[in-house]
Amino acid sequence: MSLKININSDVGEGFGRWQLGPDDDLIPLVPTVNIACGFHAGDPGIMRRATETALRSGADIGAHVALPDLRGFGRRPLDISPDDLRADLLYQIGALSAFVQVAGGVMRHVKPHGSLYAMCGRNEEYARALLESVAGYDKSLIVIVGQGWPQRIAAEYDLTVVYEGYVDLEYQPDGYPRVEPVKLAYDPEDVVRRAVRIVTEGTATALDGSTIEVDTPTLCLHGDMPNVLDVTRRVRERLGEEGIEIVDLATAVAHGIPH
Repeated sequence: MSLKININSDVGEGFGRWQLGPDDDLIPLVPTVNIACGFHAGDPGIMRRATETALRSGADIGAHVALPDLRGFGRRPLDISPDDLRADLLYQIGALSAFVQVAGGVMRHVKPHGSLYAMCGRNEEYARALLESVAGYDKSLIVIVGQGWPQRIAAEYDLTVVYEGYVDLEYQPDGYPRVEPVKLAYDPEDVVRRAVRIVTEGTATALDGSTIEVDTPTLCLHGDMPNVLDVTRRVRERLGEEGIEIVDLATAVAHGIPH
């Protein structure tokens, strides 16, 4: 069986006249994009432009939902009630879906951003708030979220839930990435080695030197990484050299864990 992997990237993370990340150049390089929905970054104009760029490029679109934390870019954990989180998530999913629908596209997935990613993985109430919001809106949406509670209870909501491989962040021993308040640049060759290892072996090395399992159909490359274009091009090149096909998210999920 040939190896297949998806690559997803976070885009649309500017605000007003301020732009973060080279969206116009990055989006054509990845098959799947997660568009910020206004809570950690993004605004209606940016959401519309990112959506249109993604559709022109043939990239799948997902809602990159977040905690209400513009100042902290969604990378600070917040004490939020599950009810408030449920409402916030549905609001963001619906907002992006409107832009996608008007532009003639279909939204394919939902992915929590920053601290919310781990909060939903570690906390059952937050996991349920996430899955209830998605299932209530559209059960065909794939959910990308940190391992733990969402995977355990996904069947209750008739949802497909997967987690992702991080190749431009350091892993903690519990399998969650270390959040960087401001995204750092990474050596493209180091990122490439991590990507190939995750796809072919399903493992990564944590900060304490331990080996952790990373069974995933998709790799994340952060759009706010300073050298994200160089990294993305090199990852695509090397995966091709290894005979690993880069595919859309639904195809990667249907194909199963690559290694």
